[in-house]
Amino acid sequence: MNMKELNIPSVTKSIVQHLRINIIEGKLAPGQKLNEIELAEQLGVSRPPLREAFRILENEHLVFSLPRKGCYVSDVSIDDCHQIYELREFLEFGAIDCLKERSIREIPEVSWALQLSSKGLSIPSDTSEFELVGFQNSFPIFHLKLIKSTKNEWLIRSYNMIVSNLARYQYICYANIISGNTQKEHEQISDLIESGDYEMAKETLRSHIRSFLSPIEKVMAKKDKIRAKQHEKMETAKDT
Repeated sequence: MNMKELNIPSVTKSIVQHLRINIIEGKLAPGQKLNEIELAEQLGVSRPPLREAFRILENEHLVFSLPRKGCYVSDVSIDDCHQIYELREFLEFGAIDCLKERSIREIPEVSWALQLSSKGLSIPSDTSEFELVGFQNSFPIFHLKLIKSTKNEWLIRSYNMIVSNLARYQYICYANIISGNTQKEHEQISDLIESGDYEMAKETLRSHIRSFLSPIEKVMAKKDKIRAKQHEKMETAKDT
């Protein structure tokens, strides 16, 4: 990935997208230090746009910096996952309330997202960067389009702030949280909005969102146990 011929804003954007996807997919692990010199050489870029990329990713809470120590990949935890999902639920409920307040029933972009997922199509390359944020298929686009259908810029910005971390937790056990019911549940939510039954749409959405938490928790708990055992072995080895 050589970005030397791009202009500075394009270079920064490309670095952000590259690092973001690698963090979401776990190729850059929680707690891992991001070495500026190594990354600059690897990506073929200078350090200023790389530092700007770090700043953007820090605003997304994917990385954090320590004075005089550098930049690190943010940790993941079950508690953090719960908080993100709690906010997700709040924002998506708010989106449906906005649609109700404005008597909006027809949501073409949501219908488009449903068509993508029903046909198993990949996300078009001209889709926005947040909609291309490392998801494995088009199912999450349904939720992004639901938020965007409100035309409420502050709601959209708020949701964009959690999209990367939401994708990060979903990626942890992606194969376990996508089932044959996912498409059906999305269609039910869309149909309920189109029929004007906004409250039932929210209840269906609540059940849909919360069904994702249990498999994520199980996988994270299993990984925590493995890490704890590895740490215990390391400590035992030190004492012998």
